[in-house]
Amino acid sequence: MITFNRSQVITAEFPDEKTVRFNGTLEDHIYSMEINMDVNIADGKILAIEGIMKRYTNFVCPQAVPVLQTAIGMSLREDDCERRIMKEIGRKGCEHFAEIIIECGRCLDQAGMTKAMWQTLETDPGIDQLDFMENWLAEQAV
Repeated sequence: MITFNRSQVITAEFPDEKTVRFNGTLEDHIYSMEINMDVNIADGKILAIEGIMKRYTNFVCPQAVPVLQTAIGMSLREDDCERRIMKEIGRKGCEHFAEIIIECGRCLDQAGMTKAMWQTLETDPGIDQLDFMENWLAEQAV
């Protein structure tokens, strides 16, 4: 018997060549919240962020929404970004919002690789996708 279930879903779209727009949601039987965030692809800096609390435990929770603005300018590519996000957003605002931002950061390169593969497939539908991924990852490591 399942007594607890939490889902986190991250989606990404590319409004322009330099930006990835993330939408992250967290849902369980207590909480429901969402983050919309624009990130610079090259340096991982958060350009804009919006949070929505749909379901929460107490009246203090919505006070975490304005705290999200302190994330603007943070880079999801910094070595200590997860610690910094948890400190600045999680402790001062909401740990659940911080978890969504961190998961978006973990998806940054995967979203970029998917975009690059999609663009390549449009001009060369016969590419070996495994080779493409290996080459893309090798280029990013340089």
